[in-house]
Amino acid sequence: MNLAESLNRTVKLAMDEGRVQSYQEAIELFRSFRIRLLVAPGFSSIPGVEAAVLTLLRAGPKTFLGGVELVGPFDERCTLAWFANKSLGDVATECGVSVSQDAEVYLPTICVGPGAAATDGFWLGLVVEADGFMLTPNVSSMSPDDGSVEAGVAGAGAALNQAFQHIYRKAPQAGQREVTFHFPMTDRQGAQRDQWVVGLGHLGQAYLWTMMLKGGEARPALVRLTDDDKVSTSSLSTCLLIDAADVGSKKVNAVATRLMRLGVKVKRDPARVNLDAGSVTSAQPLCVVAVDNLALRKSLDRIDGAVVLEAGVGDGVDGFTRVQAHVFPGRRLARDIWAGEDPKASRTVDISRPAYRSLLEESGDECGTTLVAGRSIATPFVGAFAGALLARLSVAGELEQHAWNFDVNSL
Repeated sequence: MNLAESLNRTVKLAMDEGRVQSYQEAIELFRSFRIRLLVAPGFSSIPGVEAAVLTLLRAGPKTFLGGVELVGPFDERCTLAWFANKSLGDVATECGVSVSQDAEVYLPTICVGPGAAATDGFWLGLVVEADGFMLTPNVSSMSPDDGSVEAGVAGAGAALNQAFQHIYRKAPQAGQREVTFHFPMTDRQGAQRDQWVVGLGHLGQAYLWTMMLKGGEARPALVRLTDDDKVSTSSLSTCLLIDAADVGSKKVNAVATRLMRLGVKVKRDPARVNLDAGSVTSAQPLCVVAVDNLALRKSLDRIDGAVVLEAGVGDGVDGFTRVQAHVFPGRRLARDIWAGEDPKASRTVDISRPAYRSLLEESGDECGTTLVAGRSIATPFVGAFAGALLARLSVAGELEQHAWNFDVNSL
């Protein structure tokens, strides 16, 4: 199998840092990573709490390859989106999460709902609020009844990042400090507008994951999906909406199927957006752009007839936890924000790290090795945080700001 198409985008971090000698060694390293999810009874009574639990179940196994274990009310029924009327235990099994009746053996733990650490070690509580979330070391409390879906998804992403930083980096502050996060202040609206979503990678899918979990009138009635790419095995390591059965399918088709199951009307556009020739008028009043394409970002002012939300996640071993978002029209033009040439277009891809030297020796394919080395590091949990941020901004009325920067490591 072509490694560029099967690469786990989070595991690639160990290759880029020179921590491993080969891709297989990187996989074995991540197979030593295990976590426990501790869920208190009654989680399904608050949509934001259930959204957090579902996101933890969906995203966790993509990174913690040694296994994610669930301790909780396995028979309690979920209520949101595709999981409605399914038991928590069944949903866990679908996501590749094992279930356990006790927690006698220590594992790094994320707790959703009231609880407290019984032993020393990583133990992080997640509290979901209306406008944000709180991460608390060694103890967790009941979330308020108005805990929002966006806060649940973002909080789950941030909690998984803390667990990852603890296990992978041995970061001394990970899970040892209280983290309080509030979304940007907005004048919120009610029912959703029809939308045009450009880009169905891990960020675009995380946005739609959040929007679909919100349910009811909060979902858009119609979504236009634009992406010219196919689902690869590599996509499974970061994306929340697709499964192994979707590999080889067009992303627009795989995602459209998920949305239509919930009664959302979908327009499929399996093409690349081209704004080079001039302005494009959107038939949908909201356009959400989630692409890693500087040329397109610089041209976003050419989308007429819509409010444009744009977000991106940083690259490289020090940048993959950074999230940037913009709204257009804003105080600055897109071409002024992204002035200059694309640095990726002229940079030399480094294949000197041991894992890439090993790959080159094994394959004899310098072009293929360079292609693998040039792929971005990406994680499902940072994507979840960024997607939830976009979802929150999508219901905004008047915004006091038009640009935001966050680092999930230092909220």
